[in-house]
Amino acid sequence: MPVRALAVLSLMLVLGACGAPQTGTFTPAPIVPVVSMDAAAEAQDPTAPFTLSVVDGILEEVNVTSDRSETINGSFTEDLTAWTSEGVLDAGSTHTVVAKAVSSDGTVTEFEQQFTTEARESSGFEVADVTPVADGEEVGVGAPIIVSFTEDAPDRAAVEALLTVESEQPHEGAWRWISDKQVIYRTKEYWAAHQTVTFTANFEGEFLGDDTWGGADYSAEMVIGESQVSYADLDTHTMTVEVDGEVAKEIPISGGSGDEWEYYTATGVHLVMEKFADKTMVSPGKEEGDEGYYSTDVKWATRINASGEFVHGAPWNGSLGSANLSHGCLNASDANAEWFYNMAQRGDPVEVVGSPREMPWDNGWGYWIMSFDEWKEGSAL
Repeated sequence: MPVRALAVLSLMLVLGACGAPQTGTFTPAPIVPVVSMDAAAEAQDPTAPFTLSVVDGILEEVNVTSDRSETINGSFTEDLTAWTSEGVLDAGSTHTVVAKAVSSDGTVTEFEQQFTTEARESSGFEVADVTPVADGEEVGVGAPIIVSFTEDAPDRAAVEALLTVESEQPHEGAWRWISDKQVIYRTKEYWAAHQTVTFTANFEGEFLGDDTWGGADYSAEMVIGESQVSYADLDTHTMTVEVDGEVAKEIPISGGSGDEWEYYTATGVHLVMEKFADKTMVSPGKEEGDEGYYSTDVKWATRINASGEFVHGAPWNGSLGSANLSHGCLNASDANAEWFYNMAQRGDPVEVVGSPREMPWDNGWGYWIMSFDEWKEGSAL
C-alpha cells in the first residue's frame, strides 16, 4: 500500500477512536468532616470553657472525661457544628475528648485528643473527721456517717456531689446538712449487719464554689457488726435486746418517773453514742443547793442521747421491772447494765416506747426520729 494511503488510514482510525462513546461510572471524592478543638494541649485554665468545631459535617457525639472518672457536660450549637463545655473542669487533670462527626454523604470522622488542665492549690477545704469510725471498731446497724469539714462549705451542692457511700450489701441513704461544716448520712432502713461501708470524699482538684478548691481526697471504712436492736417498753418496764434477729436478753428496767417533764425518758429511736464504766450523774440545769439537785455515781453507763439518758446500773432502785422511778435514764441491775455495756456498739438502736415526751431528732444521734422523706429534705441535691 502506498505511503499516502497508509497515512490516510491511520488518520481515520484516530478520528474513529476519538468519536467512540465513553463507558464506566464517575465517583465523586468523599466529603470528609474535619474536627478541631481549641483547648490548650497543656495548661488549660480549668475555669475556661473549650469548644469542638467541625467543618464539612455535623457532630454526632461528644464525650469528655477526666482522669478522675468524671464526665464533663456541654452543649451543642443549633446546627450541630460546635460543642462547648459547661462548668468548671477538674484542676490538674488529664481530660480525654472523644467525638464523632458525619458529613452529608455519610463519611464519618472519629476524633480523640487529650489535654491537661492547670493545677490549683487547695483552699484548705478538706474532711476533718468522720464519726463513728475508729480502727478495730464495729458499729451498730443504726450508725450514721457524720462528716465534719475543716471550714464552711462554699457550695453545699458542689460538696455533696463529691461524697459517696458504698456498701457491700444494697442500701438506700441520703445526706442531710446540719451546718455548713457538717453533713450526716442516714440510711432509709437499718444497715444490713456484718458488712463494710466505705465513705469517700473526692475533693482533690475540684472546684467547690467561691474560688474554693478542694484539698486531699479522703476515704474511711465503717464496719457494721452484729444487728443489736433493743426495745425498751416503759409500760411493761422491760428492755428486750435482739441480736441478729434473735432475743438475747430481757432486762427488767425502770424508766423516767415523769415527776418533772425532763424526768420522762423520751420516746423514739435512740442510738448508743458512748460508754463509761464509771459515771457521775448530775441533775441537768441545776447547781448544788438547788431543789432537786443530785450527783450520783453509777456503773456501766451507756449513753443513748445527748441530754443525759443512759442505760446504767441502779442497784438502789427497787422497782426494776415494775415501776418508772428514774430521772430519765433506763435503770437496770448492775449485772444487766454490765452485760449491756460490754455488748453495746456505737450506733446500736434503742427504741423506746411508752412515754408522752418525744425525743427531738437532733438530740444526740436521734436521726431516726425523722421519716426518711423528711430526712432527704436536708440534702443540697
